[in-house]
Amino acid sequence: MKPSIKHIALSAVTLLTATATLRAQSQSQDSTLNRTVVVENEYNPRITDADKINLLPPVEEPRAEKKAVEYARTLRPLASFRYDAMPSYAPSPVQADSPASFIRLGYGNNGNVAAGLNYLFRPSDRDRLNVNAAFDGFNFEPGGEYGEWKSRFYRLQAGADYAHRFRGAELGASASFGTQTFNYLPLYATDKQRNLTGGVQVGVRSTDDDRAWQYALRAGVDYFGRGYLYGADESNSEIRLRLDGGLSYAADGVNRFGLDLSLMQANYNYEGLENCGLVTLTPFYRRTTDAMRLRLGVDVDIRTGYDSGLAVAPDVSLEFPLAGRYTLYVEAGGGTLVNDFFRFNALTPYWGGYAGHDQVENTHVQLDAVAGFKADLADNLWLDLHAGYELRKDELGFFPHTGGDAGLPYSFVQGKADNLKLGAASTYKYKDIVALSLAADYRSWSTDKGLEALLCDKPELDVRFDVDVRPLSRLTLNLGYRYRSYAEGDRDAVSDLYAGADYRLLRFFSLWAKATNLLNADYEYAPGYPAQGTSFLVGASFRF
Repeated sequence: MKPSIKHIALSAVTLLTATATLRAQSQSQDSTLNRTVVVENEYNPRITDADKINLLPPVEEPRAEKKAVEYARTLRPLASFRYDAMPSYAPSPVQADSPASFIRLGYGNNGNVAAGLNYLFRPSDRDRLNVNAAFDGFNFEPGGEYGEWKSRFYRLQAGADYAHRFRGAELGASASFGTQTFNYLPLYATDKQRNLTGGVQVGVRSTDDDRAWQYALRAGVDYFGRGYLYGADESNSEIRLRLDGGLSYAADGVNRFGLDLSLMQANYNYEGLENCGLVTLTPFYRRTTDAMRLRLGVDVDIRTGYDSGLAVAPDVSLEFPLAGRYTLYVEAGGGTLVNDFFRFNALTPYWGGYAGHDQVENTHVQLDAVAGFKADLADNLWLDLHAGYELRKDELGFFPHTGGDAGLPYSFVQGKADNLKLGAASTYKYKDIVALSLAADYRSWSTDKGLEALLCDKPELDVRFDVDVRPLSRLTLNLGYRYRSYAEGDRDAVSDLYAGADYRLLRFFSLWAKATNLLNADYEYAPGYPAQGTSFLVGASFRF
């Protein structure tokens, strides 16, 4: 299988390079691109729409920026359920001028349902209140060795955030609530498994980018509770306290010095689990000129409580804009990932096999280095080629364990997980008629002998292709394909051919439909949990 995978990877990169030569036109001088490398939750999607979860993590496309790299002061959203195991099939709004306020409803076969609400209040020019809610899930019978067992997963999310803008600062507050109700494989006396999450946060940040001093500070509390794990109401929970902030100073428009600070304390209501904390200090220096963008920093992680210790990782980036159209970049990052309830659920919602007597170590990303080349070849055509290497200590992996009397649906395994990564991505758009995107990522993993199970959930080759066509001003058609293979084990590769359509019947009303797994391929969302066969969802969107 390995030669075939490498052949596919090389073919995908060749196709991307060929795509980049289709069109080359002149454009403005300042069109450099920025790229963000997110270390935490490496293999999990970032949910930007409350009612949409992709089957696999989306590729984050670089965007053209007209200004220099700015100090990251944006307050991140509260932690929510982030996973790629159980997807909703509701498409996101595709109309270019979709407003911030909408209601979306959909229903399909296999018990698929999707509903979403988002409303943006603007009481004044200085105030903004956004409210959103979403409900989605499925209930179907996969068949196979478990007979008439029905796989069920439903999720509810709700949240609100408020911001008030002062002359040179912004004050913000937000709250969130979420539930998951689902069932494990039919190994227990009950199928009432549930997860509950919620939290609140407040923060303040500077908004005047021209001032020498820049700052941000945010404090929050997150809650994660779970129940009915193995047949009884074995409820347990985690309360996580967070404080994040940063302060920087620039004597001129070229040089800036700063310090980022992050504190986290995880408290468990579960016998056998010890509380733990993490303090991260990141001093940095940044230099921004027309010829170079440089950031030199270091992450110093101080772990307290369980798994106490000290860890250090780089925080370095360097960009060279060339001719206003190309960018060479090098980045090196890392840091500590706390293996708590939130990260477990990000890997898979079926982590019931975790118990207090087998508390795992925190994962330390010793190095996540990448070097690449970006080419903004035209107004509607760009190319990104990159390669890198990653060193992970005590990385977390999971695999099914369904045999014997133990009946644990999942077990965690830890160990070294180093990987060489190669990637390429390209997009092309012709007016408002056709949009093409293609991305391919390949990883070659290595671990210690005897720990091959650690790599059963790690992606090896990940390819995605999408084409959007607008034959009419009111109609948008989509066709896409996603392929993902895994580094170890006999797990079938994800092979999802999907299609969708969105038709704007009225200015405020649209009808949409989406079908997935058109090839009726046999694969798993997560190890031991089968995907649906060919399925569809139809619905309507109301815009206001």
